[in-house]
Amino acid sequence: MAKKFNILFIVLQLFISSIPVSAETVVAIVGGTVIRTDKNDSIPNSVILVRDSVITDVGPMEKIIIPENAQVFDAKGKYIIPGLTDSHIHFFQSGGLYTRPDIINLKHRVPYKEQEVKSILDNIEDTFKKYMSCGITSVVDLGGPMSNFDIREKACKTKIAPNVYTCGPLISSYQPEALTTDDPPILLVTTVKKAIELVKQQVDKKADFIKIWYINSPKAALDINQFYPIVQAIAEEAHKNNLPVMVHATELETAKKAIQAGCDVLVHSINDRLIDDEFIQLCKAKNIIYVPSLWVTKSYEAVFTKQLKLLNIEFWRANPKITGTLFDMAELSDNEIGERAKKVIDNMKPIVIDTIPLINLMKIKNNGIIIAAGTDAGNIGILPGPSLFREFMYMKQAGMTDFEILQSATLNAAKLLRKSGTMGTIEKGKKADFLILNTNPLVDIQNAADIKIIAKEGTYIDAPSMLKRIPADLAQIQLNAYNAHDIEAFLSVYAKNVKVSQFPDKMKSDSLSQMREAYTSLFSRSPNLHCKLVNRIANNNFVIDHEKVIGLPGRPVLNAVAMYEIKDGLIQSVWFLP
Repeated sequence: MAKKFNILFIVLQLFISSIPVSAETVVAIVGGTVIRTDKNDSIPNSVILVRDSVITDVGPMEKIIIPENAQVFDAKGKYIIPGLTDSHIHFFQSGGLYTRPDIINLKHRVPYKEQEVKSILDNIEDTFKKYMSCGITSVVDLGGPMSNFDIREKACKTKIAPNVYTCGPLISSYQPEALTTDDPPILLVTTVKKAIELVKQQVDKKADFIKIWYINSPKAALDINQFYPIVQAIAEEAHKNNLPVMVHATELETAKKAIQAGCDVLVHSINDRLIDDEFIQLCKAKNIIYVPSLWVTKSYEAVFTKQLKLLNIEFWRANPKITGTLFDMAELSDNEIGERAKKVIDNMKPIVIDTIPLINLMKIKNNGIIIAAGTDAGNIGILPGPSLFREFMYMKQAGMTDFEILQSATLNAAKLLRKSGTMGTIEKGKKADFLILNTNPLVDIQNAADIKIIAKEGTYIDAPSMLKRIPADLAQIQLNAYNAHDIEAFLSVYAKNVKVSQFPDKMKSDSLSQMREAYTSLFSRSPNLHCKLVNRIANNNFVIDHEKVIGLPGRPVLNAVAMYEIKDGLIQSVWFLP
């Protein structure tokens, strides 16, 4: 019989706060429904015991004895799942418009090495927090500069950070000149000897895997057949050191060759044609893991053609400054855009996920091949953290169930990392990395973002506190929503009784409903409406923005100054200065 006890309700109130728990303390999470990701069932009214960042027991309340000195968390009415994993990210990219000069070269606006790369490294702790705020307690960085290993070490020493699994540069038959720095993320290799040297360098850094870029491109120094023996040599050397080999191979032909050469994980959808039985049999025979990364190609198209429609979670949980750059396309001249982006714009069509990757994903699923969720975060329009929930949306559109999607981001990700003995499920002996949710993710996988507590190896983090925004961030979120012409996201930043005035006291509106009416009309009448932030001053709970607005009916350019007063996490008052 379980001992009788009084359930303690713990409220966490500090900004990005956490409850320190001694290694000697047993933590008991009681009353919640544990969702089992190894099988489609759950344990209602459960108890999870944790000591020293490891789960020591889990089961129904009537079967678990809670130690007398346990620190008890009340999880009644909550749902508990393993921490999520994004199995395809890149820290060397920000997710913003200026992060891939090999695709759209805007270095004259934002110098790549001096500003973009530096900003990524300077703000890496914020990126860690963005992942954690989305319940992503582990990330798989599939290739970048050798500084990736420093980022992994930094994450280990940072209190609020995901587990980082990574490798060094992608080994490729093509190296984009625009990404060439002193520490490039992609390295050209044309000989077996050089390839083996690069694998050994990464082994010395204790890489978690090796990554290959296997592309069929006229820009490549070697064609896919010439590169094949190099891929074989990489796989052989990696396997000697017990490292799996991940490969970017988006075409059916290169994907087959990659598997035949010994690669273990395909980190992109096959998108050039429908997969065939030969491919399925190769995947089964080699126990291939498939990471769909469905949105990444379309994200570029959506940004370049100004058709990007962000999810609410992307507005609120991504870095708002980075998100804001995605709307800078409205400010670019034709000369700035460049050939590659201009070609996309000239062939503009409505943004929908192509049917081939969706059909291929379902064929993969129906044949029992392991699927792990990954976003390719860091690419333009793939925002570190919240874009995993966009990926979930398209996986569901393909036909995967909520449970299958949850499994892809937990247990299957653990299998990809060869760490299913320590993560991916809530079981005795596993790491205490789990999420306490307010709503059931098996009803809707998007509920996995409705987080109350994030448990990360013995630290218990109040998720709502991580979502509190400083005033400047709130001003930026509403500006991003304005530029997206998204009325719901725009209004979500304002209080219900918001007052909008012409400075000093000429009232324009005094309610959210009046704002809705005015801005819905403005967005519908102004398809090219865009606001450029010229300068911003933030002081306590006030933010003053100098803005240049283009696309207003009858006014090609308007210089404006807006002052925002923020209280209780929302904009309470706005003054427009003449």
